[in-house]
Amino acid sequence: MDLKLIEEINILVNRKLIVWLNVWAVVIFLVLLAGSLFLPIEGTVAFTLVNLLLFFISLMVIIMLHEWIHGIFFKMFAPKSKVKYGFKSGMLYAANPGAKYNKKQFTLIAIMPFVLITLLTCVLFSFPVNKIALYLLFAIHTSGCVGDFYYCYKLWKNRKRSVLIEDTTVGISIFEVSNENNAT
Repeated sequence: MDLKLIEEINILVNRKLIVWLNVWAVVIFLVLLAGSLFLPIEGTVAFTLVNLLLFFISLMVIIMLHEWIHGIFFKMFAPKSKVKYGFKSGMLYAANPGAKYNKKQFTLIAIMPFVLITLLTCVLFSFPVNKIALYLLFAIHTSGCVGDFYYCYKLWKNRKRSVLIEDTTVGISIFEVSNENNAT
C-alpha cells in the first residue's frame, strides 16, 4: 500500500484556521442560545460563587470526558497504539500519533464525544437538575466540538478519495491510498 500525504491540518498553529473555527464556534453557540428561547426550559439562575464553581467544575468534567471518549475510540480502532493526553494552546487533547485510521473510523473518533455527551445531556434533562445550566453546558460543549466537525467535513468533502488519517498532537495528516482495498 502506497501512501501519499495530501493534506496536513495543524489545528493548533494555523492562526487563520483558529480564527475561523472560533468564529464558527461562536455562531454555533449563539444559534443554540437563540434556539433555547423556543424550548420549554424552566428554572432560575442564581449567580452565586458556589453555583459558578459547580458550573466550572461541570464544564471541566465534560471537557475531560470528551477527550477520554476520543481516547476510547482511538484504542478501539488501534488497540496496540498509545493514546496521549495533554494540554496545549489552552486546550486539553487526546492524540494517537503514528496510528492510521480509515475515513469511517476517524469520523467516529471525531464525532462520538459530541454524540455521547449530547445523549447524556438528553438523559440528564429527565432528572431534577438545573435545566438552564445543563443546556448552557450543552451549548458550550457543542460549540467546542467545532474542530471535530471540521475534521469530519474535511474527510467527507471529497468522497471519491480513498484515504487514511493519522492523528497528530497538533491536528491530522491525510494520506491518499493508492491501493483501494486498504481504506475507505
